[in-house]
Amino acid sequence: MSIDPTDVRIHAGDGMPLPELTEAALGDLLDTPPGRDCPILELSRGGSHEIRAKLLPDGVYEVEHRAGSAAESFQMYTSDAALVRDVLWAWLSGDPWWRDAVAWYPVDPAIAELRAVHDELAGLLDCLIGMNDATTDMDAVLARADELLASERSSEQPISTGQD
Repeated sequence: MSIDPTDVRIHAGDGMPLPELTEAALGDLLDTPPGRDCPILELSRGGSHEIRAKLLPDGVYEVEHRAGSAAESFQMYTSDAALVRDVLWAWLSGDPWWRDAVAWYPVDPAIAELRAVHDELAGLLDCLIGMNDATTDMDAVLARADELLASERSSEQPISTGQD
């Protein structure tokens, strides 16, 4: 079974969205993480419900979920990659097992609020980077148009009016 992300956004550690995710692919992502400095997997539904797993430098996974506001954030730590896979897959497929089978601890509200602000700023930066790419592309298009106009002008023959 694969999850179609029509209502779920799926991002791997490098920030690239994944079009779909299977349970086997989820296990592969956890076995060979794309980078230790960013979340391995970030899943969100409806903008206010999300779960993310991050492999910490000591080999322990931090799994955090948020339901609604930043004050409703919970986390757990485990070195069991299979448990992380099962929790993420159950969350994705709507199975309530993920909530009941794990001892979730509330995240300090101040930490949760800082993470929410960080996520908002990261989203804004992504938009600015996209605008910068569009500006660069537009500059390239205009430069090419200038080249074409210059070559067209140089190939035109002067028109003789006969009054020279």
